[in-house]
Amino acid sequence: MKKLFLLLPLAALAGCGGYTSVRVKHRLPAAQAASRPALGALYLVIKPPPRAEEGELSSLAGALLGRNGPDMNFQALARRAAKALRQPGSRLCAWRVEKGAGGPSDFADRLNPSGLLVLTLGSPAVSRKMEERSAVQYDRKKQKQTVKSKVWAYSAALPAQVHLLAWPGEAVLDSWAEVFTVSEDRFDKSKEEPDWYADNEEKIFAKVAERLADRYAGRVVERLRPVFAVKKDEESEKAADLAWNGRWEEASAVWRARLPEGGWRDQLGLAVAAEVGRDYAAAEEAYRRAQALAAGDKAAKPVRWEEIYRDLERARALPEERKCDFSWFEVKTALLPFSDDTTSIDGPVLARQLVFAQLKEAGYSLLPLEETDERLRRRGFGDGGQLGAARPEDLASWLGAGRLVFGEITDYGEIMAGVYNRRMVKGGFRVWAPGEKELSFGESVVRVKTPKSLLGGLAGQLAKGLVERVRNKPLAYEAGVFSRQAAENLPAAAK
Repeated sequence: MKKLFLLLPLAALAGCGGYTSVRVKHRLPAAQAASRPALGALYLVIKPPPRAEEGELSSLAGALLGRNGPDMNFQALARRAAKALRQPGSRLCAWRVEKGAGGPSDFADRLNPSGLLVLTLGSPAVSRKMEERSAVQYDRKKQKQTVKSKVWAYSAALPAQVHLLAWPGEAVLDSWAEVFTVSEDRFDKSKEEPDWYADNEEKIFAKVAERLADRYAGRVVERLRPVFAVKKDEESEKAADLAWNGRWEEASAVWRARLPEGGWRDQLGLAVAAEVGRDYAAAEEAYRRAQALAAGDKAAKPVRWEEIYRDLERARALPEERKCDFSWFEVKTALLPFSDDTTSIDGPVLARQLVFAQLKEAGYSLLPLEETDERLRRRGFGDGGQLGAARPEDLASWLGAGRLVFGEITDYGEIMAGVYNRRMVKGGFRVWAPGEKELSFGESVVRVKTPKSLLGGLAGQLAKGLVERVRNKPLAYEAGVFSRQAAENLPAAAK
């Protein structure tokens, strides 16, 4: 068993009424009792702010005018939420961005969660305006002076609605709403609002994750339990010494052997050992026997019986730990060569590499791209445009895959739009698996401006190790955003 640290050495037993205190860790739930069973293996569904339909003209206009709002890295939000909820009684197993008309329960039957956590986000409101600040200072003569200065006040506000749903059934167990804000005073306005938001988005997401943890995650607390030894009783002191060294099973064996002629001290030691081992029912029985045997004995006064029973009751209220079902991600998946209707030679290849990296980061068991291409070439398929001539069942059989992801790049290029360069990456995807309904979704990324720090921007979008390899590729930043947004349409395993 895990070793527990004593507050006092055994040599001090005589001076403490014959006992020493050990620390026992308890997991306490945070949520209301009705919500707890849903928290053990959560599926997070993020519903992003609505975006206008992007045609050729409207997408460019939106990019020029900034009406599409700042890009939001939902992957970063999900990771923060997963880390915050990795606590006693709660765990986030998978997440997905729901961009279509489907409900939050899409994929739930395949992921087998304990509950659904639906996070509906509004559009971030980002502002930059000049404001006056006042500060009190003291001069050399200790005279108070008020100093005024002009600053550029940047701020962002992200409205969010949260619903906790039971699964199966989707009964609403909890719901609430909040606006999360972040602000900064700067002495210049060199940062454009979208760039400033990108630099500070993680701060807002940290506040969202902290709030989720406050409401749903349990916590670990430490309680003190006394372990008694009878002075000059060799066996009793031996058991206490074993417990002090974390050897609870051996200590329990000594206490059990002494039960016929032993007293409440041995029974109490067995109770503490059971509590350490999280056998709370056995611990309560042993504590109550020890309390009955100790009745009238002043030496048992340090034992806080009622506190112990309250702690045991709360510990038993925690639902049984649920393991995440990752079988969806364990299916061997092949990302097929993309078909394309573009004039770009390298673009569709790069987009496929980046989507592959995103899916791998999301936990999917993927067939390596080189192996996929080699097996297809043996069957006479040299590029993605030829795959329509084969049945998906045959492709899956040739590749040894249980799931196929088809991709098509319909736009990958840069054109002049007045004084601006319009850069667009656009495409669609289909996901096929035997016996399942085919999934389809599309993504479109349009930019007239690339972040000043291209490398820094890519680092926030791409999987580790890819930044240096793609930094000089055409439309690398836009392809990185495209790949992340495409992968978000499918569930991702929480890490």
